Amino acid sequence: MLRAAGTGAGGRLFRLLIGALILVSAAAQFALVPVMPVYARRFGLSGFEEGMVLGATGLATLVVSVPAGTLSDRFGPRRITLAAGLLMAAATAAQALAGGFPALLAARLVFGAGYGMVWTAGLCWLAGAAAGGPPALGGSVASAGVGGVAGPAASGALAQHLGLAVPLLVTAAGLAVITAGLAVLRVPPGPAVPRAARAATLPGLRAVAANRNLVGAAAAVVAAGLSTGVCTLLVPARLHAAGASPGQIGLAFAASGVLFAIGSALTAAAGRRAVSLPVTCGGLFVLAGALSLAVVGTTPLPLVVMLCVTTAARSVLWTVSYPLAASAGQPGSGEPGPSGLGATVGLLNVIWAATAVLGPLAAGLAAERLGSGVAFGLTQVACAAALAVAATVTWRGRNPSARIRRPGEVGHRFPAEVEHRLRLPGRAQP
Repeated sequence: MLRAAGTGAGGRLFRLLIGALILVSAAAQFALVPVMPVYARRFGLSGFEEGMVLGATGLATLVVSVPAGTLSDRFGPRRITLAAGLLMAAATAAQALAGGFPALLAARLVFGAGYGMVWTAGLCWLAGAAAGGPPALGGSVASAGVGGVAGPAASGALAQHLGLAVPLLVTAAGLAVITAGLAVLRVPPGPAVPRAARAATLPGLRAVAANRNLVGAAAAVVAAGLSTGVCTLLVPARLHAAGASPGQIGLAFAASGVLFAIGSALTAAAGRRAVSLPVTCGGLFVLAGALSLAVVGTTPLPLVVMLCVTTAARSVLWTVSYPLAASAGQPGSGEPGPSGLGATVGLLNVIWAATAVLGPLAAGLAAERLGSGVAFGLTQVACAAALAVAATVTWRGRNPSARIRRPGEVGHRFPAEVEHRLRLPGRAQP
């Protein structure tokens, strides 16, 4: 068994394999998009059934993220990550062999369960074993961005020339090989939360609201998730209505995907300097402002500009959000909150999955009833609200006196009349 520490050649190999697992899983997740029409013709799928298949990954992630985080805190993230890799490999092979809608849907649900486990336990393992700590998670989003760009392109080309099953079988083999590599590489298994502390691992609403980093990360994920679903659903329709060809629409999304990968890589390279609430607020500000182009624009140019600018802003938000959440409640952070890294990352994945499932549905309903311009406007309002929340917690951190302290906390002051009574002779001074 190969041995690897958090630094050195072994540590770099570990980070490379984890990044490869995330990249290939993201490629498999988005590889379904260009070949979905083939499945629809082969299995006679309705539009609703196509939507079920496309949304299966987000739904499964929504269900498994918190349990995966809890198991990661209890048993360590290594075991959960390896199980997730094998689960995704088996599910991808099953998708290649699916003979109808039930088998295809079941394969995507199982894949989604493994995908959610990797994005929970895998990130915990990376943060615990890598020398960089929580900021090392930024590279995982960059890896996913590359997979999201490469997956559809490779899937479409291979399926066209070699058949629908070939890219899936190649992906399944890749996931199995990467998982085997992680299994034989001896790295720290990642932190497991002691049993005495696990009772407080799952954060309550008060603990979440009290942690500025976790609130800021949640605001970033909500805004990025909602805007992603809206743009994916409505931008192609708006561009088509404005006269753009399918090739031009594909080129616009490819360009935005490249911008995402570049922006995420640059943000990850900045390390700890980028993992901050002010950077999060800046990304939210750009995202909310750029959506106005889709509210008022009806020609292809402002829509394409909006798509590219919002994608670049989301690359920063996604890259920063996970390290920011992972730092919540860490020793020395001075922030209250959850003690389990797995539960924290799982909570963030639940928020992401909820926006991935509900965002497109809400956008489609709003566009159908009120028009796409209004749907983009409502999304802009939601992003502005997320910005307001993030800005509030940022200001609260820079003005500690703004937070109401409980009796007994350092810095707490009683009302003036109580202070006067406490200072009367015979009473103890505070």
